[in-house]
Amino acid sequence: MENWTKVISAGVGPIIVISACGLLCLAFYNRLAAVVTRLRSFDRERLLEQEKLSRQLASETPDEIAMVRHREVLGMLETQTRHVIRRAHMIRRTLGCLLLTIICLALCSLALGLSIAIEPLAYVAACLFVVGLLLLVVGVIFAMIEMRDALDPIELESKFVREFAEQFDKIA
Repeated sequence: MENWTKVISAGVGPIIVISACGLLCLAFYNRLAAVVTRLRSFDRERLLEQEKLSRQLASETPDEIAMVRHREVLGMLETQTRHVIRRAHMIRRTLGCLLLTIICLALCSLALGLSIAIEPLAYVAACLFVVGLLLLVVGVIFAMIEMRDALDPIELESKFVREFAEQFDKIA
């Protein structure tokens, strides 16, 4: 009975980390959903701008200024899309590491439990615990990189709108 108490006590550490990873996964799945929603919004905006540009091109008297504006907006939306897709990939890497952490730590807990009957499994459990924690660290690093880049598309858009407005103020 004393061995089982030790196994259960030893298994608590991985379970706490699994719980923390679960909360992080929830947060990053929500971030990924928001990023996907934003990408779909960019696509709709691009289609509208492309439609407006096509109407200008098909017009008997195309407005050159409007065509330039539509092309500029399309270029900006393309740039923002690339930035947001890069963020989505970073979020996916973060989630991959967190989910692999959960797998390693679940297997660690299992190996710890079975180490009562098969003692060498304690070494397997220790290795799985270390690998799981390393994956957690890598996942957090990916999350930090994604967080660092999170404002880039908004800063680009703000700069674009500001410069675009200044250009049209000069024309008017």
